[in-house]
Amino acid sequence: MNLRLLFLAMLAVVSTLSRAQDLPPSWEPGTWSVVLDDVALSNPWVGGLTAPQWSAFDADLDGDDDLFAFDRDGSRVLMFERIPGEDLTLRKDWTEGWPDMVDWCLLRDYNCDGKPDIFTSHQNGIRVFTNTTQSGEGPSFDPEPVTLFATFDLIGSDPSDLPVICLGMDLPAIMDHDDDGDLDIITFTETASTLYRFEGQTPCGLDLECTNRCYGMLAEAAENNALFIGDDFECSFNVENPGMVVSDVSRTGLHAGGALTSLQLEPGGPKDLIISDVTYPEALAVVLEVGPSSLDSATHVDPTFPSNLYGDQAVNLVRFPAAFHLDVDQDGVRDLLFSPNTPLETNDDESVHFFRNTGTEDEPAWQFITNNYLQDGMVDLGRGAYPSFHDFDGDGLLDLAVANKERYEGVDQTPAAVAVFRNAGTTTEPQFDLVDLDWIALEDFQIESPYPAFGDLDGDGDLDVLVGDELGRIHEFTNVAPAGAWPEFTLTALSIPEDGSGEAIDVGQFATPQLHDMDGDGDLDMVVGEKNGTLTLFERTSVGSWSEYISPIHGENWGNILVDNLLGINGYSVPALTPTSEGLRVFVANETGTVQDFGLASDNWDAELLEVNDAVFGGREGFRCAAAIADVDNDGLLDALVGIQNGGLLAYSSSSDTLILDAAALPAWEWQVMPNPGRDAFRWRSAQPWSGELTAWSVTGRKVGHVVVQGQREGAVETTDWAPGNYVIRPVLTPGNSEGVPMGTPLTWIKLPE
Repeated sequence: MNLRLLFLAMLAVVSTLSRAQDLPPSWEPGTWSVVLDDVALSNPWVGGLTAPQWSAFDADLDGDDDLFAFDRDGSRVLMFERIPGEDLTLRKDWTEGWPDMVDWCLLRDYNCDGKPDIFTSHQNGIRVFTNTTQSGEGPSFDPEPVTLFATFDLIGSDPSDLPVICLGMDLPAIMDHDDDGDLDIITFTETASTLYRFEGQTPCGLDLECTNRCYGMLAEAAENNALFIGDDFECSFNVENPGMVVSDVSRTGLHAGGALTSLQLEPGGPKDLIISDVTYPEALAVVLEVGPSSLDSATHVDPTFPSNLYGDQAVNLVRFPAAFHLDVDQDGVRDLLFSPNTPLETNDDESVHFFRNTGTEDEPAWQFITNNYLQDGMVDLGRGAYPSFHDFDGDGLLDLAVANKERYEGVDQTPAAVAVFRNAGTTTEPQFDLVDLDWIALEDFQIESPYPAFGDLDGDGDLDVLVGDELGRIHEFTNVAPAGAWPEFTLTALSIPEDGSGEAIDVGQFATPQLHDMDGDGDLDMVVGEKNGTLTLFERTSVGSWSEYISPIHGENWGNILVDNLLGINGYSVPALTPTSEGLRVFVANETGTVQDFGLASDNWDAELLEVNDAVFGGREGFRCAAAIADVDNDGLLDALVGIQNGGLLAYSSSSDTLILDAAALPAWEWQVMPNPGRDAFRWRSAQPWSGELTAWSVTGRKVGHVVVQGQREGAVETTDWAPGNYVIRPVLTPGNSEGVPMGTPLTWIKLPE
């Protein structure tokens, strides 16, 4: 764990991600069935799990503990309701009302009101949100957090109140460690070789004192996860009067990433510890006894907990297993869940290991039950999920294909794949049955981070597929199955070339293509997203030939669309071109986990597409998303599946006519400006009369003018005072139609210099 200094430097520039609303008002969670191996999944649309942190929480105050998870990967809040005799059920409505959180979150009741409060990471320390949940309402917390301080009386300095130290990469142990009615906290010190103990000073309060900087009389080695205990341990720097003699021997480990859990492993004596390290798959059990000067001291270590002393099988989570002590099966004694405390290089779809306590609270015995607790009831394909809807078998129902970035199968064995689900339901009640987890032979061609786009590329009436990859290239596979049969794909071209140059199409990194006839000439063109957050348009000129469209205004960036993250760099744009009665709607998913709406595509490929909704979906449910949007249940309204980097899918159904497919329900607004380019004025003309405002905006977002429209189909705008350049002209409907609603697609008008 020699990453600590780098981690501290990164914290100085990374800010907390903000949380958006769970669901826009016009969307509700989708509930379509998914079947794997003839078993219906209990919670198919959780989105997958990567590095969840578990706590018990009676969210509905009905007397039994529901299950809370905070996934470090994506800062996701998840709640599962416990109903006696039934499987735990995902409750998305219980994830509203939670504050912004990063790194870690544990729920502990500090004020003795029976409701667990939030303890979470904050700038290398800890802050607390008080639980204010009331019966009959969803979870709620005091919006004003308390930052935890403790009294330090370190040798060589005066006593002072300083923040409780806990790096965001670590995970502390928070519990009533000495059974005196208040919470105590154990964390790694700044060097991570020893442990702080912060002892609660007031029952049902948050007053803390640092009573030991060498708690447990143990130290972790700098180069591995070995522990120094007993005669091998010497404390180099401690608080005043910890009840021990201070040595001048120093161990300088720079050791980033440690997780702690405090529990009773052997009867009598102080609480023991489970310790894990960021680079190792095992958890270490440390048994403590009261040592010299009444100090809690480590007496022995189980390096492969719990196999040696307490159970039948060792914990093995690939990397950094964190332990969570709670009553999973509701039998009255607490069990253990282990999950990785890092999202990096882990077995994403087997990241919740359940060890049942078959003993007692004071003398537990651990029986391994499963390595995919709850995950066996959800779609979880490993790392990343990129969905698309198509009728693959010609039965009139939309089937589902889902690509993933990778799936862990061992060290240096993380192949990518495309899974496919057949819709075995009805026209109104979809049911997605898994057909194949590795449908297209991508591993044979070393294609990484695949993103498939399905369409008839050779004019034979069946679905072929283009596959974008991590290097920005695109590969073509042809469907060779007989007519009417389930598709079978064979490679036609690795790295398809661009027409004219003969060089392979290369959009940069992480190519995400989508096929659509953009020019109405009867063949499929291609819009491709990529890591930088832009979209590139390729026109199909003939079978097997593609020509990139270069706009004289926006260059390679079709629509001048750019999505990016909070640092203004990577965007990982993923287009979701969706036909509606209004026209082709341009949705773009991004790295931050939102799906943005850029309105309707224009026949004018030089037109700028302006964002009309910055978060149709997402914002707090996972990063690196991709969306498939279609009417899955044939109710005339759009539905959606959104894949996230946790490896699963989120399902949404439209609950209003905000996005409707009935062509008679919405007018097809069409309009134009001319001449374009122009100089001192332009005229506008619309397909039908309307009332509102015609507004003009500079490319920097400054409003430069507007005209009032009252039941007109055409008019003129004087531009004498405008500087030469590009302007966005946007018609907006007002009362009498729909207040403040954009009409049609905003157009770009160019003023030429004199």
